[in-house]
Amino acid sequence: MLTPTLSYAESITVQATHVKQPKICLALSGGGARGFAHLGVLKVLEELRIPIDCIAGTSMGAVVGGLYAAGFSASEIEARLDTLKLNDIALDRVERRFLPQSVREEDEQYPLGATLGLSSNGVRLPAGVVQASQFLEILQNWTAHLQPDIEFDSLPIPFRTLATDMETGKMVVFTKGHLHKAIRASMAAPGVFAPIEIDGKLLSDGGLVRNLPVDIAKKMGADVVIAVNIGTPLMPRDQLLTLFNVSQQMVNILTEQNVEAQKALLGPNDLLIEPSMGNISFMDFARSKEAVLIGEKATRSMDAKLAAYSLPAEIYAIRHEIRLNPRLPPIKIQFVDVATNGAVPESDIRRQLDIRTGLEYKAEDINRKLAILNNAREFDSVNHELVERDGEYGIRVNAYGRNWGPHFLRFGLALSSGFAGTGGFKLQVGHRRPWLTEGGLEWRNDLEFGNSIKFHTELRQPLFEREGMYLAPFAQVGQNNRNLYNGDTRIAEYNVRSDKLGLDVGFRLGEQSILGEAKVGLNFNHYRVRPKIGGLLYANGDGSVVADSLPSADLQQFGVKTAIVIDQLSDTSFPRYGYKFDANAFLGTNRARKNYQEVAVNTTWANSFNNHSINLKLNAAGLLQTDTEIRGVGSTLGGFQQLSAYQPDQFTGNYMLYGSVTYLLRAVKFDLAGQSLFLGTSLEAGNVWNKSGDVSLQSLRKSASLFAGFNSFMGPIYLGFALGQGGARNVFFQLGRQ
Repeated sequence: MLTPTLSYAESITVQATHVKQPKICLALSGGGARGFAHLGVLKVLEELRIPIDCIAGTSMGAVVGGLYAAGFSASEIEARLDTLKLNDIALDRVERRFLPQSVREEDEQYPLGATLGLSSNGVRLPAGVVQASQFLEILQNWTAHLQPDIEFDSLPIPFRTLATDMETGKMVVFTKGHLHKAIRASMAAPGVFAPIEIDGKLLSDGGLVRNLPVDIAKKMGADVVIAVNIGTPLMPRDQLLTLFNVSQQMVNILTEQNVEAQKALLGPNDLLIEPSMGNISFMDFARSKEAVLIGEKATRSMDAKLAAYSLPAEIYAIRHEIRLNPRLPPIKIQFVDVATNGAVPESDIRRQLDIRTGLEYKAEDINRKLAILNNAREFDSVNHELVERDGEYGIRVNAYGRNWGPHFLRFGLALSSGFAGTGGFKLQVGHRRPWLTEGGLEWRNDLEFGNSIKFHTELRQPLFEREGMYLAPFAQVGQNNRNLYNGDTRIAEYNVRSDKLGLDVGFRLGEQSILGEAKVGLNFNHYRVRPKIGGLLYANGDGSVVADSLPSADLQQFGVKTAIVIDQLSDTSFPRYGYKFDANAFLGTNRARKNYQEVAVNTTWANSFNNHSINLKLNAAGLLQTDTEIRGVGSTLGGFQQLSAYQPDQFTGNYMLYGSVTYLLRAVKFDLAGQSLFLGTSLEAGNVWNKSGDVSLQSLRKSASLFAGFNSFMGPIYLGFALGQGGARNVFFQLGRQ
C-alpha cells in the first residue's frame, strides 16, 4: 500500500496540530485603564510566538482577553481603540450637539451634582455613576460575529470571565452566553459603573472576588499560567483625604487581598508579569498608548523565561491562522421583543426604534438607534441582544427605566462679585415628573431664588409622537431688583415684578431635537415696576431743593410670541467649535390697546486650531412701545461678557447692540474630567438706547478683558480683569451664569 506524499504546507499543518506543547493559559487582572498594558503583553507574546490555549480575565482583563479570545489580534484591538475617545466612552460622555435640546438646556441651567430621584421611599441616586452604555454597545458591535449564547469553549481561544453577585457576594463564572454582556458585568467597578442584571442576578466587578483569576485558569486545564497583574496599588495616607479616595481604597484593599491569595497558587512553571504602571490611574483611559508600551517593556524583560515555550515560526503561523472565528452567516431578523420595567410604554419604545423584521441583522445600525434613546435620558440604559428561538433569530430590546424616581431634581448655583463690591447669587432647583400618563405628559417646575426670585411651572403634552410637536401651557411669577445708573454711579434701585401666562406649541428640530427647538404661542405678561431706593431732586427758583419719588409703571401685554434656538456649540461656556442662533419675537398689544413689538437675536460662532479657539458673538434687541415714558423692562448690558468692565445691568434701554471677539487658550487639559483650564482675552463693544434715533455705532462703549476659567462640577468659574472707556474697570469673579 502506497503512503501518500504530503506537501510542505500540509506537513507543517500536521505538525502544528499534533505538536506536543504544554497548555498555556493567560490570567489577566483588572485595573481599569491600567489594563491596556495587557495589549502590550499580548503583542510581545505574539512576537515571541508563544501559543495561547486559554484565557481567564477579570474587569479590564476581561475586555482585552475576551476580544483576543474572540479572534482579534492585539494590534487589531489596539488600532480599534485608537479611533475612540476612550475617556468619553468609558464615562458615557456624549458630544453636546448629539443631545436633545431640552437636555442641553437643563445641563446648562443645572450643572450642580447628579440628578436626584424622589419618591415615597425618600431621595435616591442612580445605582452607579456611569451606566457604561457606550462601552457595551462597542463591545457588542465588535463581537456581533459570534453566535448568541455561545459556549465560551467554542471561541477561537477558550475563555472565562467572572463577576460578583451583589446579593450574595459570591463569584459568578461565565462559561457561555453573550460575550459582550459577560465582559460588561466583569468591569462594573463599584461606585463608578452601574451593576448589570444577567439571568436574574445583579452583577458587579469581578475584581471584588477574583481580580487575578489564576485558579480559573488552572481549572481550564492549564499546564502553564502566565499571570499579568496590573491592579491598582494601595494609596498612601496623604491621598486619603476625599470620600471618593477612601471608598476606592476600600475596594483596592479587597482586591489586593484576593490577588495575593491567587499569586500563592502560582507554581514553579508559571510566570508572573507585573508591569510598573507608575502614576497611571484606574481612570486614565487617555493614557492607553503609554500603558501598552509599559506592558511591552515588562514582557520583554522576561524573554529568557518565555523562550522555553516559543514555537517554530512555521508552526506558530499555522496555529495562529487556524484560530477560526465562529462567524454567523448573514441572518435576518424574524421577530422583535421589547422588555421594559419603566414608565415608557413598550409601544412607544417599539415605535421609536422601528426595527423591521425581514431585514439583515446589523448590530451597529440597531445600537445607533438605541443611542438616540439613551441620549434622551429617559432610561438608565437601553440595549439589545440577538436571540434564537425555535430555530429563528430575533432581537430582544431591554429598556431599564429610571426607577429611582418618579420625580427628579436637579440643582444650579450662581455667584458673582465685582470691583465695586457689587455681587449676587442665585440657587436654582429644577423638578421634572415625566410620563404622568401613557401619552407622555410631563410636569416641569423651575425655582430660582437669591437676588431674584422666579417660579416657572409647565406641562408638556406630545401632540402626535413623543419626540414630535408638543403643547405646553405655563405660568410664571418672578421678582428682581434692577439698578439705575447715571454714568458709573448707581442712583436708584427698582423692584420689578413679572407675572406670565401662556400656551406654547413646540416644534423639535432634527431627530429628537438634536438641532434645536422652535415655539409659537399666546402669552399674557404683566410687569409691575416700583422704585425701591432713590428719588428725584428738583431745584426751585428760590434755590430750595424739592424731593420727589421716582416714577413707577404697570405694563400689561397680550400677543403672540415666537422663538427659535438652533444650538450646535460644543460647550456653552468655553466653546471650541460650533454655532448657536437664538431669536424670539413678541407681537401684541398693551393695556391701552397700543401695538407692542419686542425682538431679540443672539448668535455665537466658535472654531479652534489645536489649543487655540476664537469665539464671535453678535446680539441685538429692540422694544417698541409708544404710549409711555417707561417702556417696559427693556434690555441690559454690563457684567462679564456683557461689557465686562462695567457692573451687571449697568446700562438699560429699549434698544441693544453688542458684539465681542474672544480668544481662548486651552492651557491645561484634564482628560479624566473631560474639561480644561482656559486663559482668555476678549474685545467687546455695545450699548443700549431708549430711542431708536439714538442708535449709532459711534456711541458704542468698549471693553477689554483678561480672564481664566474652567468648567467645574458646580458650573463654569471665571476670574478676570477688565478695562473700559473713561477709566471704567472691573475685577470679577463668577461661578455659574449671570
